[in-house]
Amino acid sequence: MRSVLTALVLVLLSAAPAISEQFLGRTVAISDGRSDTSVAAPVIIAMHGFLGTSRNMQRKTSFDQLARRNGFVVVYPNGEGRRWNDGRSPDNPVDDVGYLSALIGSLVSDGLADPQRVYLTGHSNGGGMAMRMACDRPDLIAAISVVATKLPTAYTCANGAAVPAILFHGTEDPIAPHTGRPEGSRLGATLSAQDSLAVWERRNRCSGAVTTQEIDRANDGTEAHISQYAPCTAPLTYVLIHGHGHDWPGVGQRSTRLQGPATREVDAAQLSWWFFSAL
Repeated sequence: MRSVLTALVLVLLSAAPAISEQFLGRTVAISDGRSDTSVAAPVIIAMHGFLGTSRNMQRKTSFDQLARRNGFVVVYPNGEGRRWNDGRSPDNPVDDVGYLSALIGSLVSDGLADPQRVYLTGHSNGGGMAMRMACDRPDLIAAISVVATKLPTAYTCANGAAVPAILFHGTEDPIAPHTGRPEGSRLGATLSAQDSLAVWERRNRCSGAVTTQEIDRANDGTEAHISQYAPCTAPLTYVLIHGHGHDWPGVGQRSTRLQGPATREVDAAQLSWWFFSAL
């Protein structure tokens, strides 16, 4: 039997607003930027943070506009219970690796996704899920983009195939602190930003020089440092944003008590697409 996403693909005849459907009991929103819907395209699966939703993820990023301009597809799935099993809670029985693997398989079989150009991005808990997929199912994805999270200490990333990755970390993040969350934390213990980066340096087998570009044009109290690692078996880019908090970079343009200060120096969606499209 063909996937329930087949009917959805048939009605996405133009770059219309995202349309919601059900896949394995969860709501999935799809924004199709293809000019020719008969041709498989790059797909970005964008995952919300803890207690977020697919619509929330769609609203706070600029992926839909980028998709229309560049001819790719964005898929916004919902985590069960508005969270993803990124490995921080070993007793969590939800098989999100299985769910996302099935979703990718359906997108490919329906002719929507080019199997060589399936990318994952996520904010906070969704970024943790992107890392877990890169660790557990590197065969299914071409690259990941991780925003405002670090690797859980309860989860061990297997030393498998290298996966291209771009990581965004803010030094003033109150929810996923730059120094990591300690054992016993309500949200789960994590490595620091530097130690999380080191895991990806080892996994992607990076050695040698690091080229860093500094961006400080918005006069907003933040400064972005974009570092590219080379040589690596798979590309690795690290975006360190001094003065930035937990929000999605480039969209949240105000400071909040919960998420901390927000940057306008870089846009995480634009930089993620730049990274993906250059592979």
